[in-house]
Formats: sequence, C-alpha cells, structure tokens
Amino acid sequence: MRFDPYSDECHRDPYPVYRSIRDQAPAYHDDELDFWALSRFGDVIEALHAPATFLSGDGINLEGQARSPYPMIIAMDPPRHDQLRALIARGFTARPVAANGPNIRRLAGELIDGFAAAGRVEFVDAYSGALPLLVIGSLLGIERDGLAEFRRLGDALMNQDPADPPSIEAGKAASAAILEGIGAILDERRRAPRDDLVSALISATVDGEGLSEDEIIGFCYLLILAGTETTANLLANGVMALAGHPDQRAELRADPSLIPGAVEEMLRWDSPVQSDARTMARPVELHGRVIPEGEKVLLLFGSAGRDEREFRDPDRFDVHRRIERHLTFGHGIHYCLGAALARLEAQITFEELLARIPDWEVDGDARSLDRIRSYMVRGPARLPLTFTAAVS
Repeated sequence: MRFDPYSDECHRDPYPVYRSIRDQAPAYHDDELDFWALSRFGDVIEALHAPATFLSGDGINLEGQARSPYPMIIAMDPPRHDQLRALIARGFTARPVAANGPNIRRLAGELIDGFAAAGRVEFVDAYSGALPLLVIGSLLGIERDGLAEFRRLGDALMNQDPADPPSIEAGKAASAAILEGIGAILDERRRAPRDDLVSALISATVDGEGLSEDEIIGFCYLLILAGTETTANLLANGVMALAGHPDQRAELRADPSLIPGAVEEMLRWDSPVQSDARTMARPVELHGRVIPEGEKVLLLFGSAGRDEREFRDPDRFDVHRRIERHLTFGHGIHYCLGAALARLEAQITFEELLARIPDWEVDGDARSLDRIRSYMVRGPARLPLTFTAAVS
C-alpha cells in the first residue's frame, strides 16, 4: 500500500486510498516523497488544536511547489498570527458576511441567466469558477475585466506536480503574476482609497502599528486563492453530488430549508479542501510510530470526513445527515476565515439553481472528468452539464 497524493488514482477518487491508510497505517510515512500523513478524524483534529507542535509557519505545502514569498496568516504561528487574525476577522463575522447576501444572489442570477435557456453548460467556466471570483473581486474592489486573469493564474498555481517540472515553472510564473497584480492594486488604493477591503487593510493598525506591505500583499494573495478555489470546488462538487443523487436533489427543491444542512454534507462527503501540511516542532509518537522533529505531516481533511470512527456510514451521501462538526474548513486557531462566506455562496447557489434548472446531469462519465491536479484541493477542471432549458 502506498499513498501518493499526486497519483492519478488519488485525483480520480482518493477515498478508497484514505480508507486503507486509516485502517492500515494511521501514522503513514512515504519514503519516496518523505512526508507523513494523518488520516483519522481524531488525529487530525488533535493536530489542528496543537499549533505549537504542528507548526504552520514553515509552510502548509509539501516541498517542491511554488508558493507565495509573502507572509499569510494561514502559514503563520502565534503570536503574530493571532494579532493579524483578530484584526482581519472583523470583516468576516456573521453580520458583515450576511450583508453580502443580496449582491451574491444578484451575481448568481446573472450567471444562471447566461446559460439557463441553453440546456447545457460548462459549469466551472460559466458559474462555479466565476461566482466566487466575482464575490472576492467585490470585496477587494477589483474590476470585473481583471478577474479572469486571476482565475487563470490561480488554476496554474493549484495544478503543480513535482514530477512535472513544467507545472512547477508555470506555478512560479503564476505566483509572480498574482503578486504583481496585487501590488498594482495596492499602489492604486494608496493614491485613491475606496470603500473596500484593500483600503481598509492599508489603514488598519495592530497595537498602534500599521500592517507591513508584505502582510497586506500576503493576505490579498491568500484571499484571492483560498476565497475562490475552495468555494469553486464546493459548488462544483455539490452539483456533481446532487446529479448522482437526484432523489435527494428533488427533496431539496421541495424543501429549500434543507439546503444549509445539505451544504454541510457536501463539505464533508467530497471536501473541496483535501489537506494542509504542518511541520513538527518536536517528536510525537502516534500509533506506535515516532514522527521526528522537522518532518512534514499532511493533515488529510478529506479522509477525516469519511472516517467511520466519527461518521456513521460515511461513504453515503445524505442531505438529512446531522453533522455536529467536520474539518473541511479546519479547526482551532487556523479555522477558515472565509467559511461563512463560502457557506453563504453555496446556499444561495443551490437555492437559485434548484429553482431554475432542477434536473441537471453530468454530460458524460463523472468518473473520467478532468480534475484539478492538486493534493490540497479537489474539484473538476471542467464540468459539462445538460438540463431541461428554462423557459424565459
């Protein structure tokens, strides 16, 4: 048994592999790529609540991939992490997030209007990749005509495989281009501040001191990537889940009050975020093995969501499932700041889709879809759908 997070097998369907390592090697070590992996729910949540042992400050990626050279709170350790998070979190609490609802619903309606009468659509391009980017663009004050390039660059950054050197070079080029674009936005806001998040970050202070240029760039970089890729995959994965369970989709249409719970099941069942890495600050013994200091450890959120030790019949998709907790958005001090926004986008999306085109199907074999080649996130690169055309 081997767990290779870059393998075709894992990109197609990682869940049987996850089950094997949960059962046979819960403290898994890969000799070829030199990393460890924790796959059981209990181990992953304990690691997330031990940030002094499982460090984020040395990066949350495996080695060999392009990444931002600027500090991001997701890859910081306390105390600076706590200071910046407390400042930024004010804009992502329930009330300010809910205020985005009317704009998100308007954008969702506009996007659906673009394909509802056609009877078919490539959903990633037309909707799931577009809506989160438009929402983040609104927050950051980025004009629409500049958003498509950020989406293309984000895709290049996510699709990196150390066994494919050109993909690493493309990732490096994409990272540099994203940073250049963010720098241009910051320069413009300093000249002419607006009522947007970038201007707010420029004027913000922590203990009487402003944020550094690098910290502002790092947060914008994180928001553009995490705020778009994660939500885009949640929407696409959810659409595929409901296409495969049309009886449950019909229930959601008949009773939209079930949609928030269904979104949680989508997050658990086919997590848009599969894993993050940590670095060991000290040796830790787990399941009869010692993970040494300095080693990289993958925390497998996707596996934790299918762990029968936490969830009954975990491979069954069930919109009626009562979920008390899952790890798709992390847990503890690095819990995703954008979780409430992602949930809101998903709930509005499925309300609007079910009202307008309730009978979509994946056009072709869902198992053979091209997928984003990333061990960190999971979603289709393309998602062709067919449906009964809406009558205007």
